[in-house]
Amino acid sequence: MKRGLWPRQQPRPTDSHAEQKVFAALQKQLPQNWTAWHSLRIRTADGLEGEGDFVLAIPQRGFLVLEVKGGHIEQRDGRWYQNGHPLSRGPREQALGFAKKLSARLKEAGSQSVPYAVLTIFPDTAFSNPPGQDDLGALVLGEQDLPWLVDSIQAKLDKAFPADFLLPENNWVGLLHRFWGESWVPKLKLGHKAMIDAEQRLKLDAEQLRLIDGLLGNRRLLVEGVAGSGKTLIAREAALNMARQGRRVLYLCFTDALAEWLRPTFAESGVEVFTVPRYAVHLLQQAGLIDEPEATPEFWFDVALQAAADALPEPDRAPEVVILDEAQDLTENDWELVGVLAADRICWMFHDPAQSFWQERSLPEWTGQGGRFSLTRCYRCPPAVMEYSRKLHGRSCDEALLREGFDEGVLGVVNAPSETAVLGRIENEIARLRSEGFAPEDIAVLSLRGQTAADGIARLDRIGSVPVVRADDPDMAQNVVADTFLRFKGLERPAIIVTDLRLVKDRADVRLHIALTRATDVVRVVGSEIDL
Repeated sequence: MKRGLWPRQQPRPTDSHAEQKVFAALQKQLPQNWTAWHSLRIRTADGLEGEGDFVLAIPQRGFLVLEVKGGHIEQRDGRWYQNGHPLSRGPREQALGFAKKLSARLKEAGSQSVPYAVLTIFPDTAFSNPPGQDDLGALVLGEQDLPWLVDSIQAKLDKAFPADFLLPENNWVGLLHRFWGESWVPKLKLGHKAMIDAEQRLKLDAEQLRLIDGLLGNRRLLVEGVAGSGKTLIAREAALNMARQGRRVLYLCFTDALAEWLRPTFAESGVEVFTVPRYAVHLLQQAGLIDEPEATPEFWFDVALQAAADALPEPDRAPEVVILDEAQDLTENDWELVGVLAADRICWMFHDPAQSFWQERSLPEWTGQGGRFSLTRCYRCPPAVMEYSRKLHGRSCDEALLREGFDEGVLGVVNAPSETAVLGRIENEIARLRSEGFAPEDIAVLSLRGQTAADGIARLDRIGSVPVVRADDPDMAQNVVADTFLRFKGLERPAIIVTDLRLVKDRADVRLHIALTRATDVVRVVGSEIDL
């Protein structure tokens, strides 16, 4: 730590001209191996607070508290007066009390006992005869001492400090400087920032939900929204709004994980939540056509078409409102069932073309034969994440914003030396995120591969020492999720770790866009030989 007088240029803000005089004298005279602080404030563990006008760290001695009493000081009839007004305490009492508190504070901070002393100075009162009060007479300075202040202090050190003392070897001077507080640059752990950002997003969402009132007149509505623009939020609120009006509402989405996450939020509202294939299974079971679904790709590919042909609900049990989320991902057979259910009924559909993974899938023509609305603002993802996605898509982006994202830790790329080392790097990143204040339930590890990969992330129950679960696991609300980017569609978490980049060959840009935009606060891309 640098020696000298702190602050460097001028005293801390004060109305005391006397303290300003002392500061100017110390600024000129302080020896190079001394350290002094103006206005050092402390608070002990038991709540005692105090302030020293000046505290000096003197080598081979300890710390000295210099109490400054400005104005004309005199003593009459045993009482002390300042400019004719009686002082509530003697000139030495306040400084002595502070010195004891400062000694206690140093011990709380881990220091051994540091010798201390107290001197009093009257910068506006000159005198040749010191006061007769025994505790003060040999330990007081006056205006006449200012030109030789340090010499005058040194002349009194033997009387001021205890005769037998032992200085501790620890950095007690550094502790004093820390107590004084030279500089403070606010830093916020990423996890704590995520909590603040989440509260802010709720406020934005509340404003956004006002849009619903203006859209309720549309029986058929196609809403196009960018990632993070609040499509699911508005879809959910619209479903609740219409359910409160007494309508039977069916909410259809693309992934089981999103359906599992949404279902509890509709508790007691009467809104039914399914993926399209699972709603088809539900209809077939109600019609008595099947008992349990078959575990074959062929069954799930055809089930919606079968339900549309053979198991539609009776009119008095059919949904009066169909809300469809992630519409861009539905298959042609899914649309057959949705089309029949939505005929002559209220149907709101939400989609994002930029998240359309299957190029052969498209929205039927009839979906655009009603109202249209666009959500163009991303509320969920930090701007740097969206710029990163644009860059990975080969589009123009704000390079300055990208650099800021990497500098602030919003974005991060972690290169492993080999594919076999990737899991270890992911475990390390989870640990780093935890140290930044993120809880396990704030983190998701998303693979860009499909769920059929035999050695994929989505088949693990641990990443190193970290337990992980799938996105549709009932315990996902308490754990790190490890799953595929597609199974996590529609969901979000503050921290997203994206991996398996080198193991995918088709549509890597879309896979990355879907995975990256699940993040509300930070993104980490982990893999080997990453060049992004």
